[in-house]
Amino acid sequence: MILRTESVEQFIDGPRRDTFLKQIVMTPGQPIGMVRKRKLDLVDPHEPEDAPTKKPRTRGALMLVHGFGQNRYTWHTSKRSFSSYLAHHGWDVFNVDLRGHGRSARFDGKRPEALDEYVQEDVPACAREVMRLSGHEQVVLVGHSMGGLISYSAGATKLKDHVRAIVTLGSPYRFGQGTWPMKALALVLESARATGIFDANVSLPLRYVGIHLRKRQRLWNSKLFPTPVRAWRPDSMEPDILAEYLATSFETTNLTIAFDIFAGGDRVALRSRDGSVDYGIAFEGLQKPLLVVAGDQDDLAPPESCRAAFDRSRSRDKLFRVFPAGHVDIVIGREAVTTIWPLVKEFLERR
Repeated sequence: MILRTESVEQFIDGPRRDTFLKQIVMTPGQPIGMVRKRKLDLVDPHEPEDAPTKKPRTRGALMLVHGFGQNRYTWHTSKRSFSSYLAHHGWDVFNVDLRGHGRSARFDGKRPEALDEYVQEDVPACAREVMRLSGHEQVVLVGHSMGGLISYSAGATKLKDHVRAIVTLGSPYRFGQGTWPMKALALVLESARATGIFDANVSLPLRYVGIHLRKRQRLWNSKLFPTPVRAWRPDSMEPDILAEYLATSFETTNLTIAFDIFAGGDRVALRSRDGSVDYGIAFEGLQKPLLVVAGDQDDLAPPESCRAAFDRSRSRDKLFRVFPAGHVDIVIGREAVTTIWPLVKEFLERR
């Protein structure tokens, strides 16, 4: 259902801006929040606010799925917005806040128990509402980091008949491959999980990580600062854009989600919590267009870990590209605007 509608003028990047119809959407049942954005001149002025679009003027419906401990601001800042870019080029864009994040947390405050809830419940519920409102019979899933894993898993199972294409940015299909710190972390988490001491689903207040990074932004942005893991490529974003991103995009999440993603090291892919569904096998046989994008300086999801999805997919229509980017700037970096954004746009336009 649509909770609020307004016309907004927003920046895409630099001086480029456009006017959009922005709507706050909530799914029925488990309330998941989304921000819907369409170019204003593609909206029928006589369209009832909460009625399905009978004759969509947009190219298609896109769902943006954020990563671990993040929210919808992965895709949008006030001065640079990938969601606005996609809407500007004619798509009906739905920016998702997964359960326990952003507006979804404010709707009911329910915390996720496992990654499987995102795959089995949240993303399918959002897709149903997206198709109902947009008038399109299929959706494109665009995922960053964990959002890409969720897209692979949900797109190949619950949404198999309703996915038009899958696009992922910095999504490690084989976590830890190509980076020893992440591989070591995965092994530590696997050992810790086996002890049972974290069965209580401990909260991870990652918003404090965002606060720390923002306060020490200049330090983490320095090429001289020695660290085995860096969230973005130094000098890839303007200080004000990076500061806004760090202030708005980090959320509290749960340790069980980290276990589900990270534990197991080079495990091929995810399985459902009860073990009945192998999402990896389902994804690898999925015959849908696939675009996998990786950053050559992404310490959290190196190209080797992302390429595994491309290599193992048997889709006849797939593309893998590597760009000079880190984990954050692969979405909102200065160079992403002229490289990655147009690649995604052109990939979708051709399909």
